[in-house]
Amino acid sequence: MNDDDFRAFSYDDMSDDEKRDIERQQQEEDERLANHPLNVQANEIMNMIDVLLDTCNDEKARDMYGSTLRESAMIILAKLASGLTSDDYVLSMQKASIIRDHAEYLRLSNHMLNSLEVFDKAYVKAFREEMEKFRSLFRDWAEEIREQENDFDDEWGLFVK
Repeated sequence: MNDDDFRAFSYDDMSDDEKRDIERQQQEEDERLANHPLNVQANEIMNMIDVLLDTCNDEKARDMYGSTLRESAMIILAKLASGLTSDDYVLSMQKASIIRDHAEYLRLSNHMLNSLEVFDKAYVKAFREEMEKFRSLFRDWAEEIREQENDFDDEWGLFVK
């Protein structure tokens, strides 16, 4: 192999029809992601965290817990963006593992939020219910991942069928 085998892709070298086709495909993919039930639910959870933190009557507790709750919700959204749009089994499983870890942290944080007595109990309960909806949708997505072809060898041996 030589350097010519790795010639950089140039959008400028494409015809107008090819450019339109790529833009159309990207718009369709963006719309599919935006409307995917798991992504919609993840956005709802992010909004719920903001509302829940607004109900906190202790600034120190809000600052201490708010950053980690928001961080986990943002990581979930970022990993969903690539995981939901991939047809690659290993990549999807990698993203799903990270999402599950952060979602479980959020789900279990309900116990801590409830025990602190500084958050509105109704919002803590609503947050817990939203996390359970997310978990159910996640399980559906996990089933979709398991149905994907595994054409890639996971060099680490973790995501083998």
